Formats: sequence, structure tokens, C-alpha cells
Amino acid sequence: MSNIKSISGRFNFEERRAENPSDIKAMLTVLVEAERCAVRGYTKICNITAGKDHRTYDLAQSILNEEIEHESWFSEFLGEGPSGHFLRRGETSPFVSKFLK
Repeated sequence: MSNIKSISGRFNFEERRAENPSDIKAMLTVLVEAERCAVRGYTKICNITAGKDHRTYDLAQSILNEEIEHESWFSEFLGEGPSGHFLRRGETSPFVSKFLK
């Protein structure tokens, strides 16, 4: 597979961190941007591996679902609208738990 940086893009927390560490909105904005970067990266990995490498695709898709869930949490905290479809119960991820056995 090609260089992972070219697949996922690059998110530099040092460049994007909030100026004021007590500014929660700025911190959430950085986090939602990071999650969106991760969503783009795992989407690209899924597109590259679809129909070619089933195990990598399955793992990337599971992680992608996690990243979408995280992005929706931060987005909702920022007031971008309720996601309404991500409510996790329990400690185990419904997406990646099969890879943790």
C-alpha cells in the first residue's frame, strides 16, 4: 500500500490546537476536524481495498464507523445539529470488538 500519509492526509495537532486551553469550543473544533480527517482517510482505505483485500476492508470499515461516531459526538457538542443515531451502551465497541477477541 502507498504511503499512509498520502492516503489519510495530515492532521497536525500542534498547528491546530486551541490558543486558549480553557476554550472548550475551540478544542471541540480541533477534535471534530481531526475526526473528519480520520473519516476521509479510512474512507479512502475502504475505497482502495474494496473487493481486493477483504480483511483490510472489514477492519478499515469498522474503524471508519468508529470515527463517524466520534465526529458526530463532537459535531453535536458544537451545536451543528443532533446526530440522533449514535448512542453507545456498554463499554464494548459494536464495530471493532470482533477484532479485539
